Amino acid sequence: MHAAVRDSGIRDLYVLVHGAQNDDAVADAADAAFAGMLADAWSDTSASVGYLKVRWPSLCFRDEGIPGVAEGEMKREREVYPGISPALAEDLARHLPDSARPLAEISELLTKQPPHDRAFDDLGSALRRVAEIPLQDALTEFATDMEAAVMPQTDPLMLFEDTMSMCAEFASALRDVAASADEDQGAPARHEPGTGDPDSPVSEEGSLPEIRVAGPRPAKALSDRVNKAGTVAAGGPVGLDRRQQDFADLWRGAHELFRQVVRHVLRRRAGVVGQAGLGPCLAALADASDTRIHLVGHGLGGRLAGFALRGLESQGSDSALLSSLTLLQAEMSHFVFADSLPQQVTGHGALWDQRRLVSGPLICTFSHLDSHLGVMYPLSAQMIGDSAELATMSRKWGALGFDGLQGVNGPPNITLDEVQEQDLSDRPYTNVDASSLFRSDDVPMGGHHHVVHSEVGRLLRQVVESCAQR
Repeated sequence: MHAAVRDSGIRDLYVLVHGAQNDDAVADAADAAFAGMLADAWSDTSASVGYLKVRWPSLCFRDEGIPGVAEGEMKREREVYPGISPALAEDLARHLPDSARPLAEISELLTKQPPHDRAFDDLGSALRRVAEIPLQDALTEFATDMEAAVMPQTDPLMLFEDTMSMCAEFASALRDVAASADEDQGAPARHEPGTGDPDSPVSEEGSLPEIRVAGPRPAKALSDRVNKAGTVAAGGPVGLDRRQQDFADLWRGAHELFRQVVRHVLRRRAGVVGQAGLGPCLAALADASDTRIHLVGHGLGGRLAGFALRGLESQGSDSALLSSLTLLQAEMSHFVFADSLPQQVTGHGALWDQRRLVSGPLICTFSHLDSHLGVMYPLSAQMIGDSAELATMSRKWGALGFDGLQGVNGPPNITLDEVQEQDLSDRPYTNVDASSLFRSDDVPMGGHHHVVHSEVGRLLRQVVESCAQR
């Protein structure tokens, strides 16, 4: 591959990684959607720009509205919801081969939806077996996007809370997301002091924990559940109230809990593949040619692309090997680049010192209407043992793709329209608010997968052209 790139005459190479890798057909469809967007953006020039796709063992549930995948596919998935379709069962077996038995148990439970408590105990046990790894396993260091915290945190709370309570929590979150689609969400973000409209909604997070915030956060969350301090309360209803639970509703929550457990496993895997796989590969590619490398990651692929920076560093490089990094709705913490964590005394983001490995722009898009990252991600990212009672769930466990990079020095957020007028080469970080485009009434994903737009193609071209001017 290195020789092929070197001999191709390509001056600028996009390396794009996403999480929709269920099988060749799904991956090809998503790749074609992104490639088509880039081709349209560069259609008026003969510039020597190339595109390299990355394959890795990942998947998305097929009801998520994956770019390029036909609507009929999503419709077939939703016909069996909250059960698991044969196609998704094959995806899971293919990418999680060591979990065949618990996956079969989970699929059977979601299909049959038994109306009794014991079934949820069985579900919780099976979910834990899907995600469990030994404490000494090297994978544990990839479970979180924050390092040197007060205490090691590797296990998500959702696996150790009462399973029925977690199913109820996710079922309620699904209702919140569905209701938010009918409301005026994506309201103007909090303005910095002395700027903007004084009548705009303001954040209720408070000012003390907001030290060194790169940009304003949304004034209104998509669910009040993520505005609570602390963690999910254990136990749930008891006695007669527990027997009167709506089991159909609980099994819908169980399906979402299952999705989030799978994504936790894949986020962990994305960190490993990025650091041990893609990073060293990109380092070798940079050494073998003078091609400028522009790394682009979407969703789960955003975490992989971010951790590829640690892979570059592991090769002994102390200089910039990437020309740019663009994170589209990245599924990782908004503190991942922070050198300190506002809500605790010690700790920093997992990539706090890796910005130096990117010579040009580092772009992060976010959408206040990405309900997957705005609601489901904070609920699933909480770690066992968390005691952050002074910070809300969305503050401590918020996602980069929902409210942008936090905890770093940087300019205010700008919109996709405004970014066209900016000089990206002068910014250490650029948070781009894409809420006007990355929006959908799909539950639970919202605008998470709705990133293939001509405006995004123009942004990616602008990134390359800004590097050429350096």
